[in-house]
Amino acid sequence: MIFLVPYRPEFLEFFVAWRGETLTARHNPLKPMTTDEIRKMLEGEGSDLSDLKKYGAYRWFIESNGKIVGNVSVKNISHMMNYAEIGYGVGQSHHNQGIATSAITTMINKAFSESSLRKLMAFVHDKNIPSCRVLEKLGFAREGLLREHYIINGLPENEVLYGLLKQEWRVVAE
Repeated sequence: MIFLVPYRPEFLEFFVAWRGETLTARHNPLKPMTTDEIRKMLEGEGSDLSDLKKYGAYRWFIESNGKIVGNVSVKNISHMMNYAEIGYGVGQSHHNQGIATSAITTMINKAFSESSLRKLMAFVHDKNIPSCRVLEKLGFAREGLLREHYIINGLPENEVLYGLLKQEWRVVAE
């Protein structure tokens, strides 16, 4: 069973370790941050979507079998256009167990039922095939290829843009 839980100080160690994992670093444009900077970032994010303007980003940690194994987020929110970007990550030792699919499903349900968001987007490294498959399985449409969109480990990398509309999710979720 998968649960999404708000940040607690004991999750910091997991999050710092996750940022240092090989696959995380390979596929994500991570800003170098100290542990204290990461702690402040996590403490400054919300988890209650009922007031979408209260925080700049919202994050939940994924709990599976009593362990924190990943995180999901809603960020880069456009209040004028009612869309946001989602982010997610699962620790490498928990890959290929359906955890990301389950957690993202729960997050999408929260985002579309607890806020005014009408569209969710995700940017995925074009070589991160498992992440692309998760989004496609959940009904996200590939909306484009953004060439050299991010700098990852000092190199320009392509990103695939995925989008999911609220009215599409109703169909997928039923």
